[in-house]
Amino acid sequence: DSLELPKFVNQARRSESFVAFIARTYRELAKVKFALASFVVNSIRKRYHRSVLGFAWSMLNPLLTMGVMTLVFSVLFHLPLKQFALQLFSGLMPWMFISESWTMGSTSILVAEPFLKKVYLPKAFFPLVSSLQALSNFIFSMASLMVIALLMGMQVGPAMLALPLAIGVLFLFNFAMCLVLSVLTVYLRDLTHVVGVALGLAFYSVPIIYPITQVPLKYHIFIKLNPFYYFLDLFRSIICRNEFPPAYEWGITFGISIFTVVVGLLLLKSKENDIIYRL
Repeated sequence: DSLELPKFVNQARRSESFVAFIARTYRELAKVKFALASFVVNSIRKRYHRSVLGFAWSMLNPLLTMGVMTLVFSVLFHLPLKQFALQLFSGLMPWMFISESWTMGSTSILVAEPFLKKVYLPKAFFPLVSSLQALSNFIFSMASLMVIALLMGMQVGPAMLALPLAIGVLFLFNFAMCLVLSVLTVYLRDLTHVVGVALGLAFYSVPIIYPITQVPLKYHIFIKLNPFYYFLDLFRSIICRNEFPPAYEWGITFGISIFTVVVGLLLLKSKENDIIYRL
């Protein structure tokens, strides 16, 4: 089989340490950095191919979604329109980043089957492409909606300097989950549908469309046991409250992200040589 790696390569990789695997993956990704950029750009172009508005949809889609939700739920919760719009913006945008990353990332290795069977590319390449594509959409959407948020009374202060760090932490978490989901989906093809349903349910488990003040105090513990809450609250602190997120939230989100990265890389290392035969 022309796809099979030589036995000595397989044996060498099986005995490879985890640190050596990380170093090799990094070197391999660095060698194909231009291909990585090309894949991200082409993925974005393909997504909006033959669309009249094209890439503008990356800004219009969250704007329209936020507009509808703001009108409906501000009335439902009897909150001032501008106040609710800022709260929704600060939670909905990072949630859409999470949802898009996980949805695309879960099938990233599956849809890359034609490439993986023709040329050698590090398996982490395609989950990284999906994560970067979602990141680009998120940044363009955030930039456009920030203008509207400023018109609605968002205050800009020193806390805004922490926004790139919050985006970086969330990106790391999303990429790690893409690694995990992309490998598992190769073996469990129905997982991509489960991810969609799970994200739909999880959306209502964190205070995005409703303020946490609407939740009885005795149930706050369940919200704060939800890891999504801390990632979203980074953005809420910066955008809504114009405050630097507290140190414990940075610690929790960094800890979850690093743990998930380790799990994702360990899973990828254990299945690296077998994935090609499961596609």
